[in-house]
Amino acid sequence: MDPLIFLAIAAGIWILVYVLAQFIGFEKLNEKGVEASTPFFLLIKTERLNAFLTRWGKKFPRAFWNLGIIVGFGGMIFGFYVFADNFLKFFTQPAKAGGVVPIIPGVTITGLPLIYMLIGLAVTLITHEFAHGLASSREDIPIKSSGLLFFYVIFGGFVEPDEESFNQVEPKSRMRMLAAGSFANLITGLIVFVLIANFNPIASIAYNSPNGAYIYDTQAGSPGAAALQIGDVIVKLNETEIDTWGDVDLFMKNTTSGSLLTIYTTNPLTNGTTIVLGENPTNGTLGYIGIFGADFWEPKPGWDLILTPLTVFHIQQILVWLWIILVSIGLLNLLPIPAFDGDKILSNALSLVTNDEKKIKYVMWPARIISLTILLGSIILSLVLGKGLF
Repeated sequence: MDPLIFLAIAAGIWILVYVLAQFIGFEKLNEKGVEASTPFFLLIKTERLNAFLTRWGKKFPRAFWNLGIIVGFGGMIFGFYVFADNFLKFFTQPAKAGGVVPIIPGVTITGLPLIYMLIGLAVTLITHEFAHGLASSREDIPIKSSGLLFFYVIFGGFVEPDEESFNQVEPKSRMRMLAAGSFANLITGLIVFVLIANFNPIASIAYNSPNGAYIYDTQAGSPGAAALQIGDVIVKLNETEIDTWGDVDLFMKNTTSGSLLTIYTTNPLTNGTTIVLGENPTNGTLGYIGIFGADFWEPKPGWDLILTPLTVFHIQQILVWLWIILVSIGLLNLLPIPAFDGDKILSNALSLVTNDEKKIKYVMWPARIISLTILLGSIILSLVLGKGLF
């Protein structure tokens, strides 16, 4: 399904939800723990989740959340270095600077990456918020409310600790609770990284080793769109054997636009097709087929009843996007920027060193201004240069 159609269908569903909520009555829904008075936004509060987080939060040793503080400060320093270094590259090595853009479905991210991102963002928000709830319980800070939230196509969780109780506990307790979200994101990110690093051995349980390049889409008007079909599996380009999509990329780096290319596939209708390579959009001298693909994983007998060659591709992409979002949000949230957890973690840590509010502000405000400048500057430069758009 085209992502734009997906967004349009989602908008239609939200309109129906809002009309239905009006018919039932916003106040009546609020009594049931459902807030639906804002268009495209739904909040579902549940006492069961409060009880679950409170019960299991007590089981975590305080040392675990102390480790979260250490990881939090390490992440703050590392995150500041990564974002600052990337920001400087916009001026010294623009081509090497990575894009830093807000997640705006249909604007900064479209196509299949939009679906992968939404799944990754949901996991990130839920692990982040629920970790806050678990740590809050361990520090005897009551959970005022918790539940699930839906905002247009974004899904996640939320936890709201009692603010009065939060302000009354000692700074170390507040730091443990504040650091818990990013700590959980980074731990989950590490687990996902291990899965990605061992993806091929895991996939081999249900699939044979990659033996071709699977075409899942074509660029309209390109040589590939005219000569090949979605679902074709490329096994050879000229005289070069192709086992993975990476082999296709490597081969194309040594081609020139306007040259002839013979493509061998497993499809009798397209096998042995010869095309004239177009111009690569990013480098006019390189050849261009105009296809989008992935490693061809053929399901083993039995597994082919429930799996397809693209299933493993989608799983791999979801894991990659999940890792990117978990680590990115985990580190970004640790920067000393107002409204981010890192800001409160640092200010509470400084309060353990001195009670002088002026001295704390002398440290906090320069850190805030520099961090905010790096973040906003990176976003603006990314949008201007077209970086980080998917």
